[in-house]
Amino acid sequence: MKTRWFAGVGLSRELILGLDIGTSSIKALFINVDGEILRRAEAKHGTKSDGKSYAEQDARDYLVGLREISLQSADLMADVVAIGLSGHTPSVVCVDEKGDAVRPVLTWQDNRATLEAEALQNRFENPLTTVGTSLPWSASACPAKLFWLSRNEPETVKKTRWVLQPKDFVGLHLTGAAISDPWSTKGICNVISRAPIAEVLEFVGWGAEVCPELKDGFESRGTVTIEAAQYFKLPVGIPVSVGWSDAMCGMVAMGVMTEPTSFIITGTSAIVGASSATPPADGGALYVIPNTCAPLAVTYGPTQSSGSSIEWAANLLGVESSEFLDLAVHSVSMDLPIYLPYIDGERAPIWRPDLRGGFYSVSMKSSREDLAAAVLEGIGLAERQVVDIAEGLNGSTAAAIKLGGHAGNDERGEKFRLRTLGRPVERFIDTDTTTRGAAILAHASITGDLQESAGALAFKPTRVEPTQVDKSYAEKKNREFLLLQGQALALADYKRNL
Repeated sequence: MKTRWFAGVGLSRELILGLDIGTSSIKALFINVDGEILRRAEAKHGTKSDGKSYAEQDARDYLVGLREISLQSADLMADVVAIGLSGHTPSVVCVDEKGDAVRPVLTWQDNRATLEAEALQNRFENPLTTVGTSLPWSASACPAKLFWLSRNEPETVKKTRWVLQPKDFVGLHLTGAAISDPWSTKGICNVISRAPIAEVLEFVGWGAEVCPELKDGFESRGTVTIEAAQYFKLPVGIPVSVGWSDAMCGMVAMGVMTEPTSFIITGTSAIVGASSATPPADGGALYVIPNTCAPLAVTYGPTQSSGSSIEWAANLLGVESSEFLDLAVHSVSMDLPIYLPYIDGERAPIWRPDLRGGFYSVSMKSSREDLAAAVLEGIGLAERQVVDIAEGLNGSTAAAIKLGGHAGNDERGEKFRLRTLGRPVERFIDTDTTTRGAAILAHASITGDLQESAGALAFKPTRVEPTQVDKSYAEKKNREFLLLQGQALALADYKRNL
């Protein structure tokens, strides 16, 4: 085992490996302790889905992907001194005593548990006292997924020793320890006491023993075992962080955990919210990460469609996603159609998988460019709604909004955020938000100080200001968006009651 960590000569060769087990791939970031990126790597994995409610992955693909990345970066692996983990949540990986997945992973996109979510809502109502924080009883959350499994696959319940998240499954195979963090395990554990919620687990047909040990995401879950070192071609004995969700890792990389701020992190979906020194008493339709789980409390919500809306609309127009963004930039309309981005339902702040989107106020003058621009505006307006709700609950309004993820890294979307948010935007031009966050956790597992590690590996944003025209346009379009959202909800209610 190396003993020169963060001290003495050769610091530039001491590397941190940040890993994000994402929805479509495992991404890796090799970064030194001075914050210099040496390499990025990625290994794709697939999702089996019907495009409606079913969305599963093979957990073994995560392990194969990590080994592939390690073999491709063999020249750097000997200098890795710590590994940090991030991953998509809320997903369900059911594993047995040996650490093998007993069935495919139910990803956060799987919405089969709609009836089970309704049953949980009827039984437990406001989850504040049960879970320790706001947690919508949605079909995408772990309790509803576990309920669906017990109703439809009782053999899975019998075979399962632990219920883990994708990052925890990888962590188990790296260190031999079944450990998670309290926020990733919310709903089956209480995020304040960190104890399994026996009444919820009993109601959904599971036992409390399936909950793994819980630690803070920036703590070490253990070190790479000899067996893992041999399979993954990693240095033996280096620490591995417990890890956080991709959302929280993105937050720490963008400084959300360092000072109160508002933020948007875009990807397939978007993570949107605001941090504060103290959490609101009740987050309502939003999640609230209490300060028992992170340095600052965070009120936030995940939307359902961000990048996925762009991919859908690009396919509809017969162009690639990059061409689609070019089309949007070339729109000259000053009154675009309104796009509701509910093509696959919506999570925060509505939590309706049956809600559907669409375009309104399309005319004979509407061009391909206008429709493309309208999609970007609609995504931005959906994000703004969550920011506004989060700030209202926290009782403060940020002077600027931090923007990361895909949108932060592509200036073509900049004007659409300014004309929907109506506020200055601090854009993080970095493709590695979640992996950088994971690397910060790895760094902290050695230093023992998350704030110090965030300062060492954080990156600086580019600030852009809206014009007065942008601000006025944003207010007008926001009112129209909310009006049409109400109509879409009324239609969804009508169809539900047929």
